[in-house]
Amino acid sequence: MKLENTLIIIFTLLFSMNLFAYNVNNDCENKLNTGMPAEAIEAAEKITNEYDKNFCQAKAYYRLNKPLDAANSFEASEKFAEQPIDQMFSMLYKGISQRDAGLLDVSIKSFIKGLETAKLGNSKYMQMEQRFLNQLGNSYLILKDGDKSLESYSSALAISSNDDERASNFKGVSQAYALTNDYDRAIEFGIKGSNTYQRIGDLGSYAELEIEISRYYTNLGNTEMAIKNLNSLNNFAIRNGGRYYEAKCAIELSKVYQIIGNDEEANIQLKKGKAIARDIGATDLI
Repeated sequence: MKLENTLIIIFTLLFSMNLFAYNVNNDCENKLNTGMPAEAIEAAEKITNEYDKNFCQAKAYYRLNKPLDAANSFEASEKFAEQPIDQMFSMLYKGISQRDAGLLDVSIKSFIKGLETAKLGNSKYMQMEQRFLNQLGNSYLILKDGDKSLESYSSALAISSNDDERASNFKGVSQAYALTNDYDRAIEFGIKGSNTYQRIGDLGSYAELEIEISRYYTNLGNTEMAIKNLNSLNNFAIRNGGRYYEAKCAIELSKVYQIIGNDEEANIQLKKGKAIARDIGATDLI
């Protein structure tokens, strides 16, 4: 469990899959794989296949934290896709890039169009349907539309084909229920999600969801369970060398103790959490 750049985490997860026609061995890809996104853009200009050229350029722009440029290049790659699956990946990543550029409404339209395209293949592109639905849930969550978010995540969960997908959608359903103030259901699906994250070894996502579950307990007025949950996660972090989450648990505990009027323990936990955060350079917690 360590600090990572969220943009890079998303990028890595999204582009870890092989596309059916896309050439992953082109020079642009080689530059990306060696951490040279700016050089990758230049290398892409020499690629004769227009889909590969635009798709790899889009990835490079995304790596450079230029989501709007990435979205435009993904959109350009759509026109040159030789197979439906390649087109759908371009549509999916275009929508994500648009959302990262702050174009939420535009991204939702891209995801809906992609979902409709995936459905044309009946069950052939079920996994792509799941991805579009999951991303729709993410966008609606940002818009704080709990009902649409819940509908999207629930539909994605119903067709999830592996634990990675199930974990993400359990988490989404949990967060959507929290938006509608149904914290009992939020906890129920949050626990399912955290258990699944732990089972697949995604300990960072497991820890983050456990912290969210603790907040839901607090919102229900069950501070005893919130404290118990955070202490359990803290022990887990200690066993697994996760000092970042030791710090985060302590800071979260301080908030709960403050709510119940135990100012002394609240101050102890806050000082502990900030001390660890400073020690490991976790500036986001200070």
